[in-house]
Amino acid sequence: MRKNFEDCLNLKFYKIEPGSASVPIMREIEFEDNDFQFEPCRDELDEAVELVADTTDAASRDAPLPENFPKRLIYLFEDYGKTLREGESFEQKPVKRQKPAVYSLDTRKRILERSEGKYEDIVDIVGEIRAADLDGLNFILRLEDGSKIPGKFLPEQEEIITNALREHSARRLRIKGRAEFNPYDGKISRVALVEEMILQEAGEIAYDPNARPIWEIADEIAASVPAEEWEKLPKDLSKNFDHYLYGHPKEEK
Repeated sequence: MRKNFEDCLNLKFYKIEPGSASVPIMREIEFEDNDFQFEPCRDELDEAVELVADTTDAASRDAPLPENFPKRLIYLFEDYGKTLREGESFEQKPVKRQKPAVYSLDTRKRILERSEGKYEDIVDIVGEIRAADLDGLNFILRLEDGSKIPGKFLPEQEEIITNALREHSARRLRIKGRAEFNPYDGKISRVALVEEMILQEAGEIAYDPNARPIWEIADEIAASVPAEEWEKLPKDLSKNFDHYLYGHPKEEK
């Protein structure tokens, strides 16, 4: 998730509908006066809302949780719905979902049962190598938050581990693989399997080969804007971009 993503979220409800209690939660997105009014592209919040509903539905049917649900977040359900009483439940119905997902005490219990004992999940982490045991093939990785995680590496990965340790003040090691998580706080307790190691400069943003090209995203956004909105663009926008965006004086002809 991108940095400070939560700062752009603004959720509100304006009414409680008839029935047991129906609360439509609306997401409010702020637009500047000159911004276009169109349906925004899906983002992490939309995906998370649908994933929670899918997870709730699976647990209510005692089915396996969705594979894309991060197991390290199961502990968050400890507080989610803990005030429900026996026989009570609430429904989750994202906009595009046909049938609501029902969350009850039994649903919560089934989800939390999945977190009993330590569990493994895929990871993609970056940190500083602080120690290495070449005989035991062990290492300690310090993450950005200061936490230190032990792990094991393969014999063929020894060179990159020693290089990362020798240059630890200026280099960081990106590790892809599987890690063991603590069920009580969802934090990594150790790296169980290293599938890939990448040595990179400290502060370098990791390249994601699976990320969508920016021009594809731009084309998608442009295609979602109605033609009549494009017609509202000033004809001299390219020349007086700073004027329309920042209020600078227009350029003279």
